[in-house]
Amino acid sequence: MSMKKSLIKKYHWQIILILTLFFVALTFFIDVKTAMIILFLLILILEYIIQKKKIGKIIIIALFFALFITSYYNYEYTKDNIKIGHINLFPLVAWTMGLVLVKKVYDKTKGNKYLKFAKICLTYWIFLFSLEFLGYWIFGIKLNSNFSSLLGLGVIHAQFGMKLFYVFAGPIYILVVDYLELNKTIK
Repeated sequence: MSMKKSLIKKYHWQIILILTLFFVALTFFIDVKTAMIILFLLILILEYIIQKKKIGKIIIIALFFALFITSYYNYEYTKDNIKIGHINLFPLVAWTMGLVLVKKVYDKTKGNKYLKFAKICLTYWIFLFSLEFLGYWIFGIKLNSNFSSLLGLGVIHAQFGMKLFYVFAGPIYILVVDYLELNKTIK
């Protein structure tokens, strides 16, 4: 392992903290979604530098999930939309980051596979609803639509199919990655 890579690995969490503080400062100058795109991409790159083989394939699978939903559903926000073709970069990068994080938390969760899966589902839903709530009500990240929220909770203002995807994407992602790892497809 090179000296630079070992230093990055040694100070991994400190670098993420600095990047997060950079994100907070950046939000004073640019849209919060743009700042989040930058933050999430930097964290994904950092994770890839540290754990190439271990996380590279996990990132690719998360990106495929994110591409599926962002190419299917036209995310159009009320402010600042950065797009490649018709794919909005904010949900693409946010979904990729979120799913990679779900996998990292799942790998650190203790218990048999059923208990781990139940724990990660519960954790995923708590974080999903919390982040959706913060994004919508605190940061003002709103879709340019008039869809009702999920169960009147003030989160996931989208079509019914999108609401289903949001609720089940994390658990399905874990099942897919686990299946591929068990069959040595991605080890």
